[in-house]
Amino acid sequence: MRSAGGKHRTRLAASKIHRHFVKETRRTVQELAWQVHEDSISPTVVGAMPLAFPVPDSFEIAFGYRGNLRFVQFGYTAGTRQFGYSDGGDDLPSDASLWSWFLHHPAVAPHLPESRYPTLYGKFPSGSERPSLEQIIRRGADLATCHCLLLDRLDRQAYVSNRDQAMILFAVTEPEEGDAHNVFVDGMLMSPGSEDYNLPPAPELVDQFRRFLDSQVQVSEGA
Repeated sequence: MRSAGGKHRTRLAASKIHRHFVKETRRTVQELAWQVHEDSISPTVVGAMPLAFPVPDSFEIAFGYRGNLRFVQFGYTAGTRQFGYSDGGDDLPSDASLWSWFLHHPAVAPHLPESRYPTLYGKFPSGSERPSLEQIIRRGADLATCHCLLLDRLDRQAYVSNRDQAMILFAVTEPEEGDAHNVFVDGMLMSPGSEDYNLPPAPELVDQFRRFLDSQVQVSEGA
């Protein structure tokens, strides 16, 4: 069992690494003369593409997100091949079966076809190399990297993005002073509100999410 002192040192190390990434990302963005204004930032700045289906208020909580940050990404990680979500901290595990249902739902599937976004479905090519931060920023959406669904919780708009672009967005929206991710649970750095990440969401919220998507198909068929 890790001692309290050991846990504290691990937490400080994780926080230091996170702050270093944020600092270096901001520096690179500034060197490339990107115009990023936090008060009016859009995921399109990093190359994310908006998706043309409505996002219910129950979306993120159906997948277990209980934090309060504006941007959250959902998808698989190439290293662990585990489905989960992140708002800029570590990836937290989520319900892969609900995600599969969502991707294959007729209200969503035409916008996120597996043939175009295989990594959204947990299918990864072998031997792919991770690009440098500067390559990510300069080439944007042309990079063949792991895709995710990026949610703007303020505007209730979903985007398809690659994970590296999403991480740049998270970094530039971190506060200049302090850290939005200052909670350390089970060896993972996260934002306040996410401490109970391993507890499933209330069944009625998942049902609400499912009913909303089903209603979109009924509206489309009735049009």
